[in-house]
Amino acid sequence: MLGLGNSVSAGQYPGGWSPTSLGGKLAHWYKFNTGITKVTASSVDGQVSQWADQHGSNNLTPTADDNKDVMPKLHDDGTVFFNATGDSLEFGSDLSFGKFSIYMKVNWKEDSTIATTEDLFEHASSGDFIKLAGPTAARIKISSRHDFTINEMVEGTPFVLGYERNGDGDMMVYKDNVAGSAADGDSLNVAISTTIDLDRLGKPTNDSYWYEIVICDDIITSDERNELFTYLSNVG
Repeated sequence: MLGLGNSVSAGQYPGGWSPTSLGGKLAHWYKFNTGITKVTASSVDGQVSQWADQHGSNNLTPTADDNKDVMPKLHDDGTVFFNATGDSLEFGSDLSFGKFSIYMKVNWKEDSTIATTEDLFEHASSGDFIKLAGPTAARIKISSRHDFTINEMVEGTPFVLGYERNGDGDMMVYKDNVAGSAADGDSLNVAISTTIDLDRLGKPTNDSYWYEIVICDDIITSDERNELFTYLSNVG
């Protein structure tokens, strides 16, 4: 096994609001530059061995903790860097949601490209996923694939993404707090009795930097969405 180093913590954010303000809706919180444990073995120095859940105990750990080639790295700016070689982290326990609100602040490397298969979250067995499908496209698979058109994402510029599903099974994707739309008339509804199952994050096609992840097991209100967007925009 690889040796473990010290966790990294972060300072306070302006404004006073934090994801804990979401109350019982908040399921998991992977906070910027906080609860991140690095591997100390010289051959994999900087690789992340754990990103601790700040609201629960569903910590993220490498899918193969003895293989540095698929372990993301803590970047100098406090982000978690996922290399295009297929870096990933897996949840201690699989996520399974009917309703959900999953938000993240991310950035794609400036000299890379947001490809048509940029995995954000997936489940290795069920095949469910949340991903990007190009600079103006997002995709959710819950039993079947559903495509969204969103505002353009620019490599080298951080942005906030939100994926939601309400109690009626209706789905939506937000880019920087602007709602997307159905691509090519796609239906954005799956019966709420069919859950989305996710067991890992990462495995990008191109290099990406992750700032923070907020996961709710319920739909958030428009006011909560505005607060969460403002909060994540100020992270980093």
